[in-house]
Amino acid sequence: MCSRNRLKSIKAIIFDMDGTLCLPQPWMFPAMRQAVGLQDPSVDILTFIEALPTPVERLEAHRRIQQVESQAMAEMQPQPGLVTLMRFLTINGISKSICTRNLREPVDYLIDRFLPAEYSNFDYILTREFKPTKPSGDPLLHIARSLGIEPANIAMIGDSRDDMLSARAAGCQTVFVHHASNASLLASDEDSQMIDFVVSDLTQLVTLLSV
Repeated sequence: MCSRNRLKSIKAIIFDMDGTLCLPQPWMFPAMRQAVGLQDPSVDILTFIEALPTPVERLEAHRRIQQVESQAMAEMQPQPGLVTLMRFLTINGISKSICTRNLREPVDYLIDRFLPAEYSNFDYILTREFKPTKPSGDPLLHIARSLGIEPANIAMIGDSRDDMLSARAAGCQTVFVHHASNASLLASDEDSQMIDFVVSDLTQLVTLLSV
């Protein structure tokens, strides 16, 4: 991990959602894999679904994972420091966007339920309908181009390897939201090299951006 003590020259923040803006729900991804019969942990679930042989099978698989996501949405809780960070970004004119492999409905639910209206504006929200999804750097580069901001002046905030891979591919700075479910990434030399900063709650980002 980088030895710098602050995020430098940040003009925009791009957030993951699950496990980042809201608390992690460790049961969700295993439940999604079980719902579509995916047993190989090395295979990406969206890649698996897109490779199914018929449109009917792909539609049914998407329906099944959406059922899991609907349950997760009903149980969603905000990440500590969410409102504090969004207030800081809004007051200081730092652009905020979301890039998630989830659907739009849970994103809107999080924003409507847990954020005051004055802090709830996001410049861009990309869901898994944008192709290719993370870990490709393309969605982050799309946001950077749309904002007219160099990737080096953007920070990606996420809690997964896909988030860090996407940010590195796009040339963004990285902040890893650490929790009990993703501690193994910090233990891996290869993965930890992609991480510039580690936080355990979102209020720590205010410090990183203010120092």
